[in-house]
Amino acid sequence: MTIIARKEGEKFETIKKTDFELEDKLQKLIVDDQIMKKIKLGFNEDTTLVTLSREFESGSGPMDVLAIDELGNVYIIETKLHGYADGRRKILAQIMDYAGAMWSGFKDFNIFEEKLLRHNSTSKHNQILSGKTLSQIISDSTLGFTDKEDVDDIITNMKANFSSGEFKFIVVFDELDSKLINTINYLNEKSPVTIYAVTYEYYTDNNMEILIPTIHGHAAEQRSTKKSSSRKPWTLEETKQNFEDKLSSHEYNMFKKLYQFLDENKDTMRTGVGVNGSIGPVFNKLCPNEWPRSFLTLDVGGNMLINYPWLKPEYRKKIAESFSENPELKMDKKSRSLSDIDLNSEYPKYGRDQWSNNVDSIIDTIKKFI
Repeated sequence: MTIIARKEGEKFETIKKTDFELEDKLQKLIVDDQIMKKIKLGFNEDTTLVTLSREFESGSGPMDVLAIDELGNVYIIETKLHGYADGRRKILAQIMDYAGAMWSGFKDFNIFEEKLLRHNSTSKHNQILSGKTLSQIISDSTLGFTDKEDVDDIITNMKANFSSGEFKFIVVFDELDSKLINTINYLNEKSPVTIYAVTYEYYTDNNMEILIPTIHGHAAEQRSTKKSSSRKPWTLEETKQNFEDKLSSHEYNMFKKLYQFLDENKDTMRTGVGVNGSIGPVFNKLCPNEWPRSFLTLDVGGNMLINYPWLKPEYRKKIAESFSENPELKMDKKSRSLSDIDLNSEYPKYGRDQWSNNVDSIIDTIKKFI
């Protein structure tokens, strides 16, 4: 493609296409300038991508870029420029290896969060992300997220995607052969895998850089009927009905008792966008004023999460100590005492037996602080 442009009042000039000199430069543009969020992906044309890390170790080699969208879908992004000569089969095998390693290695989501924070704080490639927890990266408005999706919803959906091994893939090229386009279209329409190929034509002129993106695989995904697990917002009534349908009689009775207490005392009640839905009561007193979040998330799958990083610092240890007074709710991470646990990054999970058999204790703890 040739671009012909001019400044007002001057002659038209031809701007010629330029090759990326280094694959590293394209990776840096993805991370530092967030160029991926400027393009349209998937069913939702407002999909926004935000980088979590560059050169993050998957367990099967470092991924070029790891990103998420506003619904908590996880994207593995690889940049493959014209010098890449290993063939299309190796490209697809490589990204599948990454996904398999991520699914196997990070079933405990806390391990992923800890590794992400550590990697970004020590890697020369991630200086703009250094020292930030996952929730801080997501909630940082300078990275492009709006208030329409809550941080707790996004992380809850990320956890579900890690657990089920549902990842999306983006391979970025400067040019793409037709055989690989056919393969990507086939996978997107006929298999559970979602792969986008993005080509960027790169032009420079008088210190101006121009990138022209083209997306391959989008139309094939839209034709597919396999995307039944796509996220959607749930109404409160739909979510409550799902709890009744999914929980046992005892669990649902305990849910009703807990929900009544939460509903009577909350400032707002949030519902999630996961496959089955979730509830998250917000208590403004307990959360930072600039972004009040739900420190307790109960999902229809039966799990209760306590989101300590979303509490005001002065409440984290006190609430953890109060929960831990009940042996069945005690926070015990790898036999460490509570004083040794960093509550800035902990999201302990209680199974359905734990919370449903200890609703009175949970209510008593919350009562102490609201």
